[in-house]
Amino acid sequence: MLGLAGRVSPVVSALDGPVPHGVRLDLPAAYVSTSPLSRTLDLLSLLSIPQSVWLLCVFAFLVIAGAAWTARREPPRRVGVRVLRTFLFVFASIVVTEALVILLPRPMAKLVVSDPQVVRVDFHSHTKASHDAYQQFTEERNRDWHQSGGFDIAFITDHVKWWGAMEARPRNPSRAGERVSLLTAVEGHYHKVSTIMLALTREDTAILTGWGELQHGTPSIGRQPVTIAAIPGKIDSVAAAVADTFPQFTGLELVDAAPRGLGQLDSQEHRIREIASRNRLLLVSSSNNHGWGRTVAAWNLIRIPGWRSLSPDSVGRLIEEPFRARDTTAVTIIKRLRPRTHGTGLPFTFPIAASQTIGSLTMPERGVWLAWIWLTTAVVAMRRRRST
Repeated sequence: MLGLAGRVSPVVSALDGPVPHGVRLDLPAAYVSTSPLSRTLDLLSLLSIPQSVWLLCVFAFLVIAGAAWTARREPPRRVGVRVLRTFLFVFASIVVTEALVILLPRPMAKLVVSDPQVVRVDFHSHTKASHDAYQQFTEERNRDWHQSGGFDIAFITDHVKWWGAMEARPRNPSRAGERVSLLTAVEGHYHKVSTIMLALTREDTAILTGWGELQHGTPSIGRQPVTIAAIPGKIDSVAAAVADTFPQFTGLELVDAAPRGLGQLDSQEHRIREIASRNRLLLVSSSNNHGWGRTVAAWNLIRIPGWRSLSPDSVGRLIEEPFRARDTTAVTIIKRLRPRTHGTGLPFTFPIAASQTIGSLTMPERGVWLAWIWLTTAVVAMRRRRST
């Protein structure tokens, strides 16, 4: 099956079409050698909450039904005991797997772009300065995460907190092309809509309420910040907020890698695109990373000639330009391949996920999967012979 399955790209454009020339997903050797584990944990990281529930329920049903079938000729009490043991095993397996998804240090798949004039950007990420972030996720761990995932620039957008971003700035390279640069920003709110405000610093707290809502005033940067409406959120609230003349939203998240954000993408993508089109907003993606997990859901590609030799702050200002100009074609979103099931389509999550995973395996990965399958089969067979 692994050898015959057709090949599909592990990354797609925002419209689920082919990626631009020279853009590919790179898998380190450690990722390939542990591909069954790496791919499985990546898949679980890319699911919405409803998809995760359905996938785990299907898995539990198949395992428990299999146990009941194999014990069908035994006395009813023994069947019940076996089913109960299997249920407890499945429950423990799910808990351990979810813990691995969140906490296990592991190699990451990263995006590689052959065009040196293209910068890979994350507009929304956190450090331990945010109350809901992993408290070991320092600004340097944030940098390492983005480096491993194939980013060049990442904005630290803690929840009305500044010290994570401010501590990262002195460690930025002198030239942006040398390694990942972390730029300052903040996540606040506008009428209960999560709002990303690029370039603001600690000196700008005077123009923010305690809730993080932007007020009229002149920021320390000398220009109004670029504001991006974030999801997940109530779509009607988002539509009303971005239509206001202040704080003059210029961007809107299409892909937010939080499970709820992915669920909103699956169920309301058409509405999000319609809101962006009506208000001339640039669509972007974000990791919304709080220090949990090792999977990138999407990247933003922006063409900026000569960016590698510029300072990180200069690149940050150039990233703002297409937002201020309302150039809705300036950002290209590249996404990891994932099931897009929702509503009545949720029962098909498992077969679609399995098909996508197998179809997107590289040839070395297929060899690794076959080797692991043969090894597991051999170990099981040996244990059975010893028990008889």
